[in-house]
Amino acid sequence: MRTLPALLCAAILGLSAATAPAQNANWPSRAVKVVVPYTPGPGPTDSVARMVAEKLQRKLGQPFVVENRPGASGNISTEFVIAAPADGTTVLVGAAGPIAVNPSLYKTLPFNAERDLAPLAFIGEEMYALVVHPSVEARSLKDLLAKMKDKPGSFSYGSGGNGAGTHLAGERFRMAAGVDMLHVPYKGGIPALNDLIAGVVPMTFTFVQNAASMAAAGKLRVIAVTGARRSPILPDVPTLAEAGLPGAEFTSWYGFMVSAKTPPALAQKMQGAFYEAMRDPAIRQKIDELGLQHREMSADEFRAFVRRETQRMSEIVQRAHITLE
Repeated sequence: MRTLPALLCAAILGLSAATAPAQNANWPSRAVKVVVPYTPGPGPTDSVARMVAEKLQRKLGQPFVVENRPGASGNISTEFVIAAPADGTTVLVGAAGPIAVNPSLYKTLPFNAERDLAPLAFIGEEMYALVVHPSVEARSLKDLLAKMKDKPGSFSYGSGGNGAGTHLAGERFRMAAGVDMLHVPYKGGIPALNDLIAGVVPMTFTFVQNAASMAAAGKLRVIAVTGARRSPILPDVPTLAEAGLPGAEFTSWYGFMVSAKTPPALAQKMQGAFYEAMRDPAIRQKIDELGLQHREMSADEFRAFVRRETQRMSEIVQRAHITLE
């Protein structure tokens, strides 16, 4: 009788070990939620998530349902996925803002993204374009910086809101250039871009695909892009470093993530399925059209990338003294 508890424990452990591989082999055995932290729209989080979900549903024979849960700068979606069962049925479309920026932007968070989430499959990295209204008498970065330094504090730039990627891109630029600019926050990047086109603000940062279409229509002028390399969408536009301003590089990024409690073997199987879906020519074309620089990373590489990005964003947020409640 004294050995009965030990025998029961051994039996339970053996049963768990036997059923875990079976569960992994059967994934997905029911519907999978793909949670997007933003509203539906043409951007990379929603459009790529829907294409990948459709591809996986056709291939694996189970529903893959995209669920938009916007709010609190992505914190609502992130917390939802972390709290969901770690059985491969809830996947987050993680973005730089909620994952890498919010830990230093918010005074308190109900979760620790680095501890509570496991990177699954990297979607891509996205650069911004520095754009000005056509009335601004600057056709190069050198001209623009001279104009800013001539009258310190008189030049403003619009952003998608406090702590948004466009705000951090502007702060990174401001610190690297050593200029004094007025930040004008909007409720989203598109309202900021619309006000730039209307001439309300002289400058903003926007995604390269927005910049390309608006520049072609003569509604704005593109000065530089914020990536380490030129964008295939704007091949004739220099990077900030090429234009004479090193140290101002800024990008955003996206990737699929799951709860950190997900069994490693299951997460590995899911990673393979998501990367296989993203190799589809139509999906790769969409990723390229959105201006994303895609590459496949292992879970460890993706995790190290997120750690570096969190540190990079934290440095910008702290130096610029940005906080949100």
